[in-house]
Parts: sequence; structure tokens; C-alpha cells
Amino acid sequence: MKSSRRIGLRAFLVLSSSSTVFGAVSNYMWPSPQFDAIERFLYEGTNVFGSAISALADNCQKRQGPPSSTVAAEWLRMTYHDVATHNISDGTGGLDASIFFELDRAENIGAGNKNSVGDFRNAASKYVSRSDLIAMAAVWGVAACGGPQVAYRYGRQDAMAAGRLGVPLPQDDLASHTEAFRLQGFTPAEMIGLVACGHTLGGVRAVDFPNIVVDPANATIATFDTTPAFDSSIVSEYLDSSTKDPLIRATNTNLTSDQRIFGSDNNATMNALNSAGAYFSTCSTLLARMIDTVPSSVQLSSEVNVLPAKVYSAQITVMLDSDSTKQLAFTSTLRLTQNNTTIPPNRQVKLLWCDRQGDFKDCNKITNVATSPPELISSAQLSPLSRSLKLKFPTYAFQVPLSANRSVSKFWFEVDEGDGSPATTYDNGGAGYLLDDALIFAPYLSQLTFPGNQMKSQNLVVGKRLRGEPIIGVYSCSRLLRIGPDTGA
Repeated sequence: MKSSRRIGLRAFLVLSSSSTVFGAVSNYMWPSPQFDAIERFLYEGTNVFGSAISALADNCQKRQGPPSSTVAAEWLRMTYHDVATHNISDGTGGLDASIFFELDRAENIGAGNKNSVGDFRNAASKYVSRSDLIAMAAVWGVAACGGPQVAYRYGRQDAMAAGRLGVPLPQDDLASHTEAFRLQGFTPAEMIGLVACGHTLGGVRAVDFPNIVVDPANATIATFDTTPAFDSSIVSEYLDSSTKDPLIRATNTNLTSDQRIFGSDNNATMNALNSAGAYFSTCSTLLARMIDTVPSSVQLSSEVNVLPAKVYSAQITVMLDSDSTKQLAFTSTLRLTQNNTTIPPNRQVKLLWCDRQGDFKDCNKITNVATSPPELISSAQLSPLSRSLKLKFPTYAFQVPLSANRSVSKFWFEVDEGDGSPATTYDNGGAGYLLDDALIFAPYLSQLTFPGNQMKSQNLVVGKRLRGEPIIGVYSCSRLLRIGPDTGA
């Protein structure tokens, strides 16, 4: 009969108020580096370095500096302007981050696109492309302003040059608008819906379109409807003729493109959208299709649902004790997903693992156990999507001392809510979370410095198991890198 032993540890419970759908994540196995990076960015709003880019749009806030629109409106506009290069006839263009090369075009005029491109210029990684980030920005923007959940998939590939011209302009006639949206893959009715869904946020700046918004000081932004929220006011105000939409009320009727589009089917589509339920349902579908508009050579993933339990930062490394003594340690973090309610006060989370070698190899006779203290609580970042879905991410971090003679082969978690219900085991679908100890990274012994002259110096310290022996050899590698301007846009 197996027994267990407890060993000393430091553990941290990081509370976060997040929101998301408890959907099944099919065929997921840890580690899955690209999915893990995408899922964390989408639902936590942070990149691998912990930078919370999504927070720029939190609470549907405006960007600083007049005349200002909401960040969400700017992100949604940027996304459509990137998508507009799609040509359904030959399968080219679409959401491919070509907007980074198209800011000098008249169709992309304005601070909004420039601001938005700047928000994401340095946020991509080898796992998260710029175009996947732009799609994510649209999802975040809609959620930040109280809109519906927009299904998200990943796998977009970034363009290396500008795409074709494709964004409809206010002065274009109805036939031109209809053809532009047809090439992008949308029917006339879908064109009406997509414009109504996009124009619930933001407005028109006088400085960009002085013939539409007349203001000699160029300090005005005329909003499409009377609320900053993502709601159906754009529809109801159009139908009851109370609208202030500048693309309907412009003095020059050649510039009233929203009027031409909305009324193109005698208001049939707008009448069908004139309820919160119908509007949200239609916008959720159309915006998901919009961000999924990609070149025909690109295959997107299935929808990204939040993981009910997420492992990250699992590694064997070298830590510094309080007296600066170096100690080999096993660290791991488990993030749970729950409704945005109080964390069960009696919840207990256990980290369990098997030795890799020695007398107790592969959990022979002994399974190692570490238990988190539930009183250690702090907060974590949440994306607008998570907030809108009203979930919470309690996160449990473990750090336990480790012997090189034993190491770790695999680990898993048990969560006991303390309410009499059976404990839940998270074990990677029964396989356990496998850990490779052949090479370990020691971040606490590594350094990143900036000596000046646009240079940065990295000194990376790693440990390597020598010829299978339980001895860790420590190696240091230094390199000097030039920090140059972003030449990708």
C-alpha cells in the first residue's frame, strides 16, 4: 500500500476575478505552447511577460488626449480595416496584420488606427501572431463595452507587405459598398448588420473628415449613437429618426454612407435587429466571421474555450533561500476557473508528483504531496472577455525543495472543495503532467542588463544533467544584442 509524505514548501494563492465559459477543450494536452500562450492572452489579457495589454480597453474607457474615442472602438475599427483587404474571388487578404503596412492610405486615415497598431506593435511572439492579436483586440473591445462574446480561433499568419485597397469610403455609392462587402465575403444583409455592429462604438473625428464633422478647431468627435456601450442604440435611434450618426446627418448627402447602407433593403434588416437579443446574436455571429476572414491558405483552430484548470510555470530550477543559499526546487502553478463568487473557504489544493529515479521512482511506495495554504491571497490580471463572462481564476503556486538524486518525472493536482463532494483530479487526461529535467533554467541566477547604445546584455544560467547522473552541471552563456527599431511596419 502506498503512503505519502509531506515536505516543506512555499505556496501562494493568487485570486483573480475573471470570466469565461466552462467549455470543454478537446484534445488538449499539456504542454501545448501555442494554445497555452493564446488562452492566457485571451482570458487573462497578459502576454508571457505579464504585460496586460488588454487593460487599455477595460471598462470601455477612452484613450487619453482629445478628441478621444474609446480604445475598444479604435480596436474594432482597426480589425475591420485589416480584414477589408480580403478578396473572396482569389482567396487573398483578410485578417493578416497587413494594416501595419497600410497606415499611409487615405482609407486608413486617423489617429485611431495609428494608436491601435502602436498598442500591438511589440506584443506578438513566436506563438501569438500580430494578426491573432488583432482578432483578439476585437473580442476584447466588444466585451469591454458590454457586448456579446465573440468566438475566437487562432492560427492566422502575418503578411509581410500591404494588401489590396478595400475599405469602403463615406463618399462611395451603394453599389460600390455592396461590391466591397461582397469581395470581403458578406451579403447585402450582412453588410447592413456588420456596419450596425461596428458603428455602435466610436464615431467620426473632425480632424479626419472635416466635410462630415464641421469644427474649425478640429477638436470634435461625433459619435454614431448616444451611448458609449456596445448596444442596439445605433439601430433604435436610426429607426426612430433621433440618430446623431454623422454618416446619416452629414449636410452633404454624398457622405451619408450609413443612411444608404441601413436603408438599402427598406429597413428590413434594421427592423430585425431592433432588439437587444437579436442585435447581440447577429453581432456575435458576424464579428466572429469577420475576424475569421483570412487568406484561403490559412487554417484556423477550433474555438478557444477557457481551460477549467491550467498549468503554467512548471519547472525544476535553482532558487535562492532567505540566506542566499542556492536550492534546487520544483515550482508549479495551477490556475482554476470558477464563477465569480467567493472561493470555497475550505478548498484544499494538493500538488502530487513522482520521483524520476531512486528507490521511490515512478511513485513506487511513495507519492510526494505538497498542500497549498488557502489564506495566501492576492489578485491577477483579467481580460475584458473574462470580466464580461463573470468568472474568477484562483491561482495556486507551489515551490518545493528538491533533491537532484530523486528529481521529478510527472506531477498532477487534486482539488478538494471541502464541502463533502469528491476531490477533483487534474492529471492531463490521465497521463500526468510530464516534466523534463535534462536541462533546467535558473532565472534567479540569470541577468538582463541594458549597457546603453541600444544594446542589451543577457547572461543565461542553465543546469544540465551529466550523462544521466543525478549531478547538475551549471553553465553560463552570455550574449550582447542590439535593440533596433521595429522594421516590420
